[in-house]
Amino acid sequence: MNKLLAPQTIYQVICSSFSVIVVISNILSAKMIMLPLFHLSVPAGLIIYPITFLLSDLVTEIFGAKKAKVMVYIALAMSLLSFAIIQIGLVLPGTDLEEHKAFHVILGLTGLRIFSSLISYLTSQIVDIQLYAAIKQWTGPKFLWLRNNGSTCISQIVDTVMIDLIFLWWGLGMTMTEVAPIMAFSYLYKACFSIACTPLFYVLVFIVRGKWQINTKIFRFFSANVETKGLTL
Repeated sequence: MNKLLAPQTIYQVICSSFSVIVVISNILSAKMIMLPLFHLSVPAGLIIYPITFLLSDLVTEIFGAKKAKVMVYIALAMSLLSFAIIQIGLVLPGTDLEEHKAFHVILGLTGLRIFSSLISYLTSQIVDIQLYAAIKQWTGPKFLWLRNNGSTCISQIVDTVMIDLIFLWWGLGMTMTEVAPIMAFSYLYKACFSIACTPLFYVLVFIVRGKWQINTKIFRFFSANVETKGLTL
């Protein structure tokens, strides 16, 4: 069997990509970017974070909810590991004081930021997976777009409300008048991102399932030829 096309290999690639995006989006969130048209400041990690919902839905669709949850837990562990490694790097003395201060300003993550980020991530991803699996059980193999967008749009409400209320309102002491526009934009961006990626989701599901089918055909053809020669696999 061609191991490059094995289901386990595909799952490992998706899982690795998911973990990298989760870790990088958390690191990028240390930088706030200004949106000129909306006059809002949002974390830079917001730009790529919605991809995680696309990948968790893909794993739930192909491999099932249990495998998707394992992926979420692995990414959580990788996030905690990356935070620990960064903290070690911050403690180590630098050769240049100015560079050391800049490094600390950029990568110095507060306990509040880590808590709000990880708790909202874990809760929203589990909600997404559970909803996706429930909708799939209800609709069967049809309506792929419904379970993809339905589960994502609902779970992203949880993600947006939790992180903005914990970090901005409760942690930083911002008023709801200041938090509400950020919350609204963040959710609309995530929801629109999910809807826009629906064709991509169909393509990814087709590709992954296509690889499984091609892989099976190759294996059966190879097995048949080997058996005719009196060999066993």
